[in-house]
Amino acid sequence: MAARSASATEEPVRADGRPAPMTDHPMLRTTTRLTAIVLSLSLAIVLAACGASGGSSAPTVGPSAVDPPAAAIDTDTLVADPTLDGQPVRVNGFFLATGDTAVLCSVVLESYPPQCGGGTVRLVGEVPADVLAALDSTDDPTLAQATWGQVEVTGTYRASGVDGGPTIDLLTIEPAA
Repeated sequence: MAARSASATEEPVRADGRPAPMTDHPMLRTTTRLTAIVLSLSLAIVLAACGASGGSSAPTVGPSAVDPPAAAIDTDTLVADPTLDGQPVRVNGFFLATGDTAVLCSVVLESYPPQCGGGTVRLVGEVPADVLAALDSTDDPTLAQATWGQVEVTGTYRASGVDGGPTIDLLTIEPAA
């Protein structure tokens, strides 16, 4: 028995004369191809948009799109280099926290508790309790309460951050070895 050809009004049939399953229907094959093309184009658009956004999946305390450099710089070098604005940085410096403000100092005044002199960079983000516990702090309640010590921080530098002054959005902070 010869197979009949399917027209727009007839159901498709197999070579043995039985009706073809709907998966063999020419209209279904065309629809499937169109669906695959639309999904492929949609996926390409989504992937292109994700690539253009520059997003990062790295967990951070503050915003940072790229890993900080391996070599640390000091506070004066950081503040003096305008090309570092908005860039990830690694900085060694003298940490001083009083009240709810933490800064890196370029110069430390010899007082008790110590005070910053020279340039300062405010640290934005939470300093973990274990880091604070590893640093020195005032133990006399009649003196200004402060925590201080040498640290290394990583984060994103902002030349004009909080209150218009320079800041580092903290990624990590560790007591210096």
